[in-house]
Amino acid sequence: MTEANRWLLPDGVDEILPPQASQLEFLRREILDLYSTWGYELVMTPLIEFLDSLLILPSNELQLRTFKIIDQLTGRGMGVRADITSQVARIDSHVLQRDPPTRLCYADSVLHTRPESLLGSRSPLKIGAELYGHHGIESDIEVISLMLHTLQATGIKEPQLALGHVGIYRTLIQEAGLSADTEQNLFTALQRKSPGEIEQVLQDSTANKKLIDNIQSLSTLHGDESVLDRASKEINSKAPEVAESIEQLRRVVSAIKARFPEQSLYFDLSELRGYEYHTGVVFAAYVSSYGEAIANGGRYDDIGEVFGRARAATGFDADLKILLARGNKTFTAPKRIFAPADDDPALIGMINTLRHEGQQVINAFTGQTETPAEMGCDHRLENTSDGWQVKPL
Repeated sequence: MTEANRWLLPDGVDEILPPQASQLEFLRREILDLYSTWGYELVMTPLIEFLDSLLILPSNELQLRTFKIIDQLTGRGMGVRADITSQVARIDSHVLQRDPPTRLCYADSVLHTRPESLLGSRSPLKIGAELYGHHGIESDIEVISLMLHTLQATGIKEPQLALGHVGIYRTLIQEAGLSADTEQNLFTALQRKSPGEIEQVLQDSTANKKLIDNIQSLSTLHGDESVLDRASKEINSKAPEVAESIEQLRRVVSAIKARFPEQSLYFDLSELRGYEYHTGVVFAAYVSSYGEAIANGGRYDDIGEVFGRARAATGFDADLKILLARGNKTFTAPKRIFAPADDDPALIGMINTLRHEGQQVINAFTGQTETPAEMGCDHRLENTSDGWQVKPL
C-alpha cells in the first residue's frame, strides 16, 4: 500500500463520522432503554472466543463468515464473533443458569469475512433481544412486538412484517426420509422458488407423489393471510405438527393485529432463512426502499444444549446502522457554544453549568485565530452587564 492510498479501508468495512456517529449512539441508547422497560437485561459479550463455544449454531454460512485465528497462549482455534446469539445462549445456559424465562439484549459490533448480502456491511452494529426458557407462542409474539417497537423507535415508516414457520418444512422432510444431498438440493431450489427445479429434484429422488405435491404446494404458499387457509387445504400430511404450525401462525397474526392494527403482513411458508437452527416461527421486517430484511429473527429451541442446558429460545436482531439510514427519526443537536479564552471564575462556572445541562461548550485557546463559526459553533458566551450570557452568533 502506497502513501497515496494507505487511508483506504477494507471493502465492506466502514466508519461513522459526525454527526451520524452521535445519532447512532443516541439511537442505540434509546432502543436499549426501550428493551429495559420490557425487562430485557443488557449483556456485553467478548469480541473473540474459542471456536467450539462461538460456533454452536449449525450454520454453514456462519462458519464461512467467521474470521478464525490461533490463540497464541493456548494454540486453540479462536474466532472473531460474526453473530452474538451463540454468545448470549452461552450466558443464559452456563453462566446465569436461571430457571424462569430470561430476557437479554445487546448492542455491539460483529465482523464478517464477507457481507451477508450485496447490500450488507462486513462490520454491522448488531442490536437485538432474546428470550430464553419459554416454549409457548406467547414469547414469539413478545419478541415480534418488540421488534416492531424497535422499528417505530427508529422512525421507520410502514414496515412489512413477513412471517413463516420452518416446522412445516421440517415435518414434511422428516416424513419423506430424503437423503442429505437431496434435502440440500431441495432446500436450495425452494429458496429460489423455482417450480421446475423443485420438481426435478423430487423426481430424481425416491419421494412419493404426496410429498412432491406437498412441497410443490409449499413453494407457492406466499402472499396475504389467505395463505394460511390454503396451507390447511393443500398440504396433505397426517403429522399433527403441520396443523400445529399453521395454528401458531394464526395466533401470531391475531396478536399482532390486536397490538398493531395497521401492520402490513406477508406470509411465506417456504421462507427457510436460518433453517439449519431455527425450529419454529420465523419473521423479518422489510421496507420498500431497501432490498433486504432490515430486521429478522425466529425461534431456535435447544440452542444451549452444548452448554449443558437445552433452553427454549426466540429472538431477533438488526444492524443499527441500517436502521439509522432507513429511519426518519429527527435528531435535535445541542447548542455548540463558543467560550473565549478567559480564566474568569464566573465564566468557568457558567461553562460547567451549561455542560451539566447537556450543552456543548467549546473553549478557545489563547492565540487561536479561528472564528466561532469556523469552530462549528452557533452560539457564544459574552460578558454582559448581567454577567456571562449565551448569545446566538
